[in-house]
Amino acid sequence: MRRLPFFSILLFLLFCLSCAKPQAEYRPTTTIKDLMDGLVDPAADTIWGSIAIINGKEEKAPHTDEEWVTVRRSALQLVEASNLLQIPGRHVTKPGERNEQGIELQPEQIEKLINQDRQAWISLAHGLHDAAALAINAADAKDRAKVLESGS
Repeated sequence: MRRLPFFSILLFLLFCLSCAKPQAEYRPTTTIKDLMDGLVDPAADTIWGSIAIINGKEEKAPHTDEEWVTVRRSALQLVEASNLLQIPGRHVTKPGERNEQGIELQPEQIEKLINQDRQAWISLAHGLHDAAALAINAADAKDRAKVLESGS
């Protein structure tokens, strides 16, 4: 008789454990600066450098399927980079690394601001995601105007 409550409790605990959602185990290995230098900046340069309008005249734009694929792939990189930027525990730079790019704040100041208002940081990352998603749709439609619009 005494075994019935024990087995009932055991079955209940096993059921609860099977229903629990596993938490993602993020392991950030690069810094925000590394992501910006290695993914975000090159991808953005490719997308928004793919079209040039000078004095109201289109001077440069993708024309071939291959050129549109390049724009689309760069936009995909930006979409995913926006998710990588949100991973908790990612530092702005490596310890001791200094700002040499003419930005007013040093890395530790930037990291402090991010940590103080994490939701603002996430909103900025979502803005990058949304702009890149527009660029994906523009590349799929081969719509030069929409590519330009995605950059604004």
